[in-house]
Amino acid sequence: MPKKQILLGGDADSLSLPMNFFSNTDKFSVTTVHNGDEALKFLAEKKPDLAILDIDLTGKGGDECCQKAKEGLSPATPIVLAVRMQNRAELSRCLNARCDALLVKPLMYEQVAGVSTRLLFKNNHSASRFDVHLPIHFGVQPQRQVQENSADLSTGGIFIAAHNIVPVGTLLNVEFSLPNGTTIKCSARVAWLNGPMTRRDQLLPPGMGLEFLNMDDQGVNAIRNFLFSEERFHQS
Repeated sequence: MPKKQILLGGDADSLSLPMNFFSNTDKFSVTTVHNGDEALKFLAEKKPDLAILDIDLTGKGGDECCQKAKEGLSPATPIVLAVRMQNRAELSRCLNARCDALLVKPLMYEQVAGVSTRLLFKNNHSASRFDVHLPIHFGVQPQRQVQENSADLSTGGIFIAAHNIVPVGTLLNVEFSLPNGTTIKCSARVAWLNGPMTRRDQLLPPGMGLEFLNMDDQGVNAIRNFLFSEERFHQS
């Protein structure tokens, strides 16, 4: 099996922890760059399987590199940006760059491992997924719902931690509230299962991955704004 190509962009200090993670196995081929021009060249020529870029990358910042990649240099490459949690301007830049995930500096090993594994080994990279723990009500019938907690969230779906799971393809009504008070209501389809005995994703608890079916633009924008807000990091 060919090795997964990983691009890391930043200074020596910011790259040390990701380097440590990817060096623990022979599944990865890692390239490090220290400025934006090098990152853009590698993205265009090699189209790596994953890129982790510091937003403070010398020259062209990580967000500018991400934006150019998504616009055509390497649109399929999942790109993770490393930012400072308390910097609202940096979070806004990441949102505009359409990155696939964020890492909060100073980086932690578990954070790098979780985000990297999910982006590299899940089949669907169409929506950025983030660790988010919220109460969620769901059920086949709106008037007969149960409550569990989410384990991750994206604009395209949500993962519910639950031991009582229903078959793939089941249509559910879901309702949950974001910390800012916005209530999300929509239909969803059970897209995949993480069974108690057969775990598809070892980083997630037993439960169900749901795909939103009729989410309106207001709901999509509310989720997206929350995922890239300072409030999310404090909440998680």
